[in-house]
Amino acid sequence: MTYKDLLVRYKRRHKNLVEPNQGFHSLVPELWLAYSMGRKRGYTDLGTYANKPGDHGTWPSHAFDLGRKDRFYNKGWNYLKARRLAKLYVKYHEPLAINYVILGTRIWSRARPYWHPLTTGDTSHMFHVHVSGIYDD
Repeated sequence: MTYKDLLVRYKRRHKNLVEPNQGFHSLVPELWLAYSMGRKRGYTDLGTYANKPGDHGTWPSHAFDLGRKDRFYNKGWNYLKARRLAKLYVKYHEPLAINYVILGTRIWSRARPYWHPLTTGDTSHMFHVHVSGIYDD
């Protein structure tokens, strides 16, 4: 499925893309559809741009974080709804320009295209899905 196919299907059902809380300008346009797909599935905006190192620190941001109001009563990978969203992003990673997805202590990336342990020691993704896009460097 192409980006255009996904966008047409999305717009037929939802009409417009969902604007990030920090505005469309805070996120690279290539990730707008992926972001909107998560928001329409009941996830809340936990941020796009942040003044810190990493993929959130570029302007516009190359990443976004989505959580849920229930804040994942079952943490990380054990939270079925979050796992479904993460797997959806992996399924459509090519047309959505996604480089990697983190949930809990697991990561999927284009470089290692399977779910494997996140070995950075970072446990901040226990309560949200992190999606990072491709850089055009």
